[in-house]
Amino acid sequence: MCHTLTREHKNMSKKVQEYKKNNKKNKEEFYLILEEPVKNLILKSDITATSKILLVFLLSKLQFNNEHLYIYLPYKLLEEETGIKKATAVNSLKDLDAKGFIKLHSGTNRKANNEIKEFLFKQTQFYNPLRNCQNIIEMTPFYNKLFKV
Repeated sequence: MCHTLTREHKNMSKKVQEYKKNNKKNKEEFYLILEEPVKNLILKSDITATSKILLVFLLSKLQFNNEHLYIYLPYKLLEEETGIKKATAVNSLKDLDAKGFIKLHSGTNRKANNEIKEFLFKQTQFYNPLRNCQNIIEMTPFYNKLFKV
């Protein structure tokens, strides 16, 4: 049995090809596929819509070739990549942390955060005891909820 692509599929295929042709500088592309249990956990959760979007974005930032579930994500980068303003992102990250979806390592826990950054980047990090740390987000709580550990 031979299947042919519908007109919509052909149009989407052309758009993807054009995107790849116009964005050759991107050496690596990541695609996030959310399986049904993950979608259900996110959609049925008692969190704001922005928090849900942010959670999906955080899942897309995970690289499973690493042996950890940490994401290093300064607010400036978060704003650039999602379009979510810093104030809204702060509230959403705090909401996700309070509801047990993530563990937010930021702010004044400087010494521990510096150790995490040294683990992530495999090199000594500049340590400033007066400056707040940038966001390090641990995704272990999300997977604990997903697998009900």
